[in-house]
Amino acid sequence: MSFTPIQRRFSLCIVLGGLAAALCITLASRGQAELASVHNPIFWAIVSDRLLIGMVVALAGAYTVHPLLGFSYPPLLRGACMGALVSLPLAAGGLASPASADLTPWLIFWATLLSGAFYGAIIDWLATRFGGEGMALFSPGAR
Repeated sequence: MSFTPIQRRFSLCIVLGGLAAALCITLASRGQAELASVHNPIFWAIVSDRLLIGMVVALAGAYTVHPLLGFSYPPLLRGACMGALVSLPLAAGGLASPASADLTPWLIFWATLLSGAFYGAIIDWLATRFGGEGMALFSPGAR
């Protein structure tokens, strides 16, 4: 069975988003072990956010030129922008968390936003390298 370019890119992005979720949960639970529990709502917020980064990055791969500003949109920049944009609600939720000696709400906000940008950049770079980019992803005869 042969995948079309968009199927290959989308599948790869979802898997990488899942890996980013696992890494993010692991890192976040080092300070608060209860975050690693599937019964914790923050666990699911992180998982859904990182999977959504994968989905958005997969579809944003169609754009190699910024749609509004017209400049070349390389994968690392495109992925970082999409990752930060998707992570914004999760990061804003971090502002409501109680402050501790090690973690302030603003530190959680910026760490969440920057990690989303990092995951998005890496996912887009790998997806472009192994799945392609541009409007050719959606052409019916592409393999």
